[in-house]
Amino acid sequence: MENLYNEAYSLLPLEEKKEILENLAKKYNMELLRFETFSKYSKSTFTAVFKYKESEFVFVPGDTVTLGYEGLPKNLSDETLKGLKYCLDETEDLDTVLGEYIRDNFSKLRKVPIKPMLVERDLQTVAWRKSNLEELKNFDSDLLKDYNDFKSSDYNRLTLDETARFTKVGNDIEIELYDDISYEELCENLKEEGFSLANLDEWEYLCGGGCRTLFPWGDDLDYNMNLLYFSKKDNDKYDLEEPNFFGLSIAYDPYKMEIVEDDDDYVFKGGDGGCNICGGYGDFLGYLPCSPYFNQVIDYEEEDLNGDFNFYRRIIRIGE
Repeated sequence: MENLYNEAYSLLPLEEKKEILENLAKKYNMELLRFETFSKYSKSTFTAVFKYKESEFVFVPGDTVTLGYEGLPKNLSDETLKGLKYCLDETEDLDTVLGEYIRDNFSKLRKVPIKPMLVERDLQTVAWRKSNLEELKNFDSDLLKDYNDFKSSDYNRLTLDETARFTKVGNDIEIELYDDISYEELCENLKEEGFSLANLDEWEYLCGGGCRTLFPWGDDLDYNMNLLYFSKKDNDKYDLEEPNFFGLSIAYDPYKMEIVEDDDDYVFKGGDGGCNICGGYGDFLGYLPCSPYFNQVIDYEEEDLNGDFNFYRRIIRIGE
C-alpha cells in the first residue's frame, strides 16, 4: 500500500508505476485506456486514465498535506485591487474586509492524511437523467408537444424547470428528464455501485494538491486566462476546465457547486452558485469560490438537491 502514496509512488521506476495501474484496473473492473502524465501549476502526476461505463477515472496517489487558508493574499495586481475597492464603501478598509471574508468563508489550516483514490475526471449532473422519445410519449402529453415545438424551432436547447431538457446534437435530439433526489438518496445510490463522494479534505487535495495559495497557481487571478463568463474570446473550452495536475476537470465554473461528503451539513465546493458574479463583484471575487479552500455551506429548506447548480463526482478510496 505504501507505493500508492506520493512519497514512494513518485520515486518508482516507470514500469513499476504501470504495473500498479494495471493491477488497479483489474481489481476495480475498469478498462485501462492509456497511461498519461498530467502537468499544471508546477505539479505533475504520472497516472492512468480508466474507463467505467461511460465515465473516465484517474488514479490519484495518497499523501499527507497541509490544507486550508489563513491570512491575506500577497502581491495582488492593480486590476484585482481596483475591483476589490469598487465593492467597498468609503468607511471600509480593504485588508480588514478581505481578512474577515477569508475567515468566514475559507477552511481552516490543518495537516491531514489523504488515502489513494480512483477519481472521476468530470462532474456528473444531479437529478437529470437521459431518456428517449418512447418514455416521453408515456410521460406527459404536454411535454411531447413541447418536444415537437422545440424540434421545429431554431433553438439548440430548451430547459423546462425541473421537468425536461432537450438538446440538439447534430441531427438528433438528446432528451433528459428530471427526477428529484436527496443527498441521502444520492449517497446510497453511489454506495450500491461501490463509490463515494470525496470528503472536504479529499476534495481540497484533488483541487489544489496542497497549494498554500488562494488558487492552485497563486494568490491572484490570472487575467490572461480564458475564463468562463469573463472571456471576450469565442471558445468552447476554457482554461480552468482543462485537466489539472491529477487529470481532473475541477473548480472551473463558479455556478457549479460540487457536493462533498459531510455528516452534518450540505457542503459544496468549487463554486457558490454564481452568487458573487450575479452580485456584480467582478472577476477576482467572482472566481474566488473556485478556490480549493472556499466553503459553501447551505442550510437547505428543501430536502432535494438542485439539479441546475449541484453536481458530483465519484471516487473509490483504495484499500477500503
